[in-house]
Amino acid sequence: GHLWHQRPQRGHCCRRRAASGDALSNKGPYLDKVKGWRGPLRAGLTSGSLSAAGDLLAQFLTGQAAKSQGNNAAPYDPFRTLRMFGFGFCWYGPYQYYWYNLLDFFLSARNTTNFLAKVALNQLALAPVTLAAVFAWNLGLTGQWAAVPNKIASDLVPSMINGWKFWVPAASLNFYAIPLQHQVLCMSCCGMLWTAYLSYISTVSIKQQQQQQQ
Repeated sequence: GHLWHQRPQRGHCCRRRAASGDALSNKGPYLDKVKGWRGPLRAGLTSGSLSAAGDLLAQFLTGQAAKSQGNNAAPYDPFRTLRMFGFGFCWYGPYQYYWYNLLDFFLSARNTTNFLAKVALNQLALAPVTLAAVFAWNLGLTGQWAAVPNKIASDLVPSMINGWKFWVPAASLNFYAIPLQHQVLCMSCCGMLWTAYLSYISTVSIKQQQQQQQ
């Protein structure tokens, strides 16, 4: 009789352990989450296409700004657009794919703490790496490798802080409302708009400074 009472307890313990093991196996290791080449390829094509579109828009806006001030617009630079496509395809898209899956792996619960942690990590970890990479990419492909260290030292922190005005709201929307499988697309669209805006503002400000000096 004593043994008969213990058997259900052992079975209950085994079932509890199995349930716990099933819960862990459902999550799986991070490398299983991101294995395969289709995810990074899709992210690269998405980011590359939108980066190229952002550069096209930026060159159009800067040309319109020059014309509005009575100046000749600079000719379209297809190699600049190609460089931006290459950056999005080779680096930014795949990097975002692995990054957002990593955040979702470690901070999967939808709560305020994880939401704030994702937004903060995006600005403090993703942003500086991306900025340094785009500085090196553009300068390197134009034969200016020697200027990369000075560019990073002088512009990285100011660019990152200025970008917070745009990217903190964008990242908040991305993590709060956008499903994981569409987060690279969302942030690439934001990047397209941000690139165009920066190019337009920088061109207008340079022209205004030149007019003031005259």
